[in-house]
Amino acid sequence: MEFKQMFAASAVTLASIGGLAVPSTALAASQDECAIWICLPGGFPSGCGAAHSAMMDRIKDRKSPLPSFGSCAVKEEGHSEMSYNYSVAAYIPARQVCTKQHWWGDSDNCSQWETAPSHYVKGTRCQNDDNGWYPEGCTRTYRFVDVFVDGVLAGDTYYW
Repeated sequence: MEFKQMFAASAVTLASIGGLAVPSTALAASQDECAIWICLPGGFPSGCGAAHSAMMDRIKDRKSPLPSFGSCAVKEEGHSEMSYNYSVAAYIPARQVCTKQHWWGDSDNCSQWETAPSHYVKGTRCQNDDNGWYPEGCTRTYRFVDVFVDGVLAGDTYYW
């Protein structure tokens, strides 16, 4: 079973026994919005289309990507707490970087190149100033969400 499917199955189990239940009294969040808490850490696997649409609608309406956890969970003693971090990240695609330089006459030459993998720099926008792009090599700014269960990262970071 693939990680995302295992996480989604675990999250549904957690939801049914561990306190992530939509209260019967009406609160600000809908069931689809509350499902974002379960579906996002697994990358919105099969069956999570409505939750993904709800998140995109929240973002389009200039709201945070997730509703407050308190509007989705019935607070009970001893049950897990969920939280999230939502911010921007500069994307740096895979690129060739010089790993060994040598001088030849009046010039600096590279004698060894390696491929640096693509990655994100969380909390930073990709920006251009008089010295070029910062962070170096970035091409675009994305947004991201990390979901935490009891302070521990749950699943992969979700970028868009």
